[in-house]
Amino acid sequence: MQLEEKPELNQINQKSEALVKTYQPDRPITEPKSVAKNYQPDLWPIKKRKSVAVTLLKITFLYFPLGIILSVIVAAIAIPEVANCGGNKAKHSEAKQYVASINKGQQFYYAENNTFSNSISPLGLGIKTQTTNYNYSAIATKNAAFSYGVARSDNLLSYVGAVFLVPVSPADKNEKTTVFIVCAANYPGNIQPANPILQNDAPVCAAGTQPLTN
Repeated sequence: MQLEEKPELNQINQKSEALVKTYQPDRPITEPKSVAKNYQPDLWPIKKRKSVAVTLLKITFLYFPLGIILSVIVAAIAIPEVANCGGNKAKHSEAKQYVASINKGQQFYYAENNTFSNSISPLGLGIKTQTTNYNYSAIATKNAAFSYGVARSDNLLSYVGAVFLVPVSPADKNEKTTVFIVCAANYPGNIQPANPILQNDAPVCAAGTQPLTN
């Protein structure tokens, strides 16, 4: 039995074959390129990086020794100052104690003798008139006694002490008692400080000196 050919089907088949032969895709299929080959990182050029590194090395070698030299200079200045400060504190303590002791000695001496001593030895304190760092002395008037601890070097403070006779009370001017003060020079030096004075029967440090607070 032979199938009857239909002209409509033949036309459809012919058109399909023509479409297949003439089909052209919109974009040709090409081989993808390697991302690694095309990637360009945003980095400095090698020559520029080398230049920066050399500059940093030059700066390091230039300023590092300079910093060491400056540190040595600062240390050379600061260390003696610190050591001197600690040493001077002990030396100042000696002078403060000696002058205060002479003041107390004058008070006891006056209580026993009704007068002040014109030197240190009669006070019986066992204080030397000269030590490594200070010269000590005392003078007296009718109503006052002064003691001195004068530095023997320019980097130490000098001290002065005073004992005054004052009335026991404003109502009784005849009965006397003693008051004392110790003053330190404002600046280092081997010059004898000015004597303290009385103001309203109270001892006061003279100009260029200040009372000890400890």
